[in-house]
Amino acid sequence: MLSRIFRPQATSNIVKSTTRLYSGPSKFDFQPSPPRLPKEQQEEFEKLQSIANSQIAIEEYNDQVAKNEGEQIEFKAPIVDSQIGSFANLKIIPEFEGSVNPKTGEVNGPKQDPLKHTKDEWSFNGRVIDF
Repeated sequence: MLSRIFRPQATSNIVKSTTRLYSGPSKFDFQPSPPRLPKEQQEEFEKLQSIANSQIAIEEYNDQVAKNEGEQIEFKAPIVDSQIGSFANLKIIPEFEGSVNPKTGEVNGPKQDPLKHTKDEWSFNGRVIDF
C-alpha cells in the first residue's frame, strides 16, 4: 500500500524549459527613467544633493525664513483676459420683476429662464447648444 503512495514519478526537462520560454519578462526588468548623466555630471549632482540635504543647508533656510517672516509680501493673482468658459461679459436682462416667476411660479428663482428652447435649438444664458 505504501509503495503505491510513495512511487517516484519521472519529470521531463523538456516541459520545464518550454514553460520558462513562454513566460513573459518580469515587470521589474525595465522601468522608465531619465537618461543617464555622464560620470562627472553624476558625481556633481550627487554632491549637490548631499549638500542640499545636510543639516547646515536646512538651518540656513530656516534662518532665512525666520528673518523674512516679519515682512508681509502680498501676492496678487494675475488678471487673465480670457473668454473661455466665462459668462461674465453677458448681461442678463430680467424677464419679470418681483420674487415670483409668473410662468413657473418659482419663488426667488432666476430672473431669466436659464433654459430656453425652440423647435431646433436650445440656449443656455444666451449660448446656444445644439443636441
